[in-house]
Amino acid sequence: KVRRIVPCELSDYIEYREASTDFLGWLKKNMAHKVRSASRAESLARLGYLLRLTAKLKIRRVVEWANEFLEETDEKLILFAIHKQAIDVLSRRIPTKSVVVDGSVTGRLRQVAVEQFQKDPNTRLFIGNIQAAGIGITLTAASEVGIVEIPWRPGDVVQAEDRPHRIGQEKTVFVNYLIAGGTIEEDLCELLQRKQAVISSVLDGGPVPSDLN
Repeated sequence: KVRRIVPCELSDYIEYREASTDFLGWLKKNMAHKVRSASRAESLARLGYLLRLTAKLKIRRVVEWANEFLEETDEKLILFAIHKQAIDVLSRRIPTKSVVVDGSVTGRLRQVAVEQFQKDPNTRLFIGNIQAAGIGITLTAASEVGIVEIPWRPGDVVQAEDRPHRIGQEKTVFVNYLIAGGTIEEDLCELLQRKQAVISSVLDGGPVPSDLN
């Protein structure tokens, strides 16, 4: 399993900087009805809104990357996101035959979608919510993964990475982190790497690296 960073440009860096430097002012201008609730826990609300805004502003580049991959290869592709809006945009703007598994796809419908992706050569794209589709399914028909939005917990993203990295996979699995530079995503990536290093050290019975203490 090989992890790679794919830089993604934002469509509007000015809006991102405005939201980052004056969060409540940006929120008042764009979603005034949310200001009161956000001000009660500003730091947490700011982080959540900035992550969603980053996903929105980089989605065009994500779509371009996915379309380029599907046009230039005959391989299948798995995309993992978190928010319904991002998943909807991906499913609309990537014209390849696809299946979607999010929180609304449960039971038999979930299994039907997985089997279609695994068995139908024309279904080349799987779009999944990282929690709803990140555990309990096998997606070995693909060896290329795109992480569109990053979850809070390292275990969630590792589980998502491992959907194609299972028994029956004969290829190297490439996990592409589609990251917008200069945004909160970079900070979250570093945090997840630090958390994962600590978890791995504990599970392996070794010392925690000194730079993580």
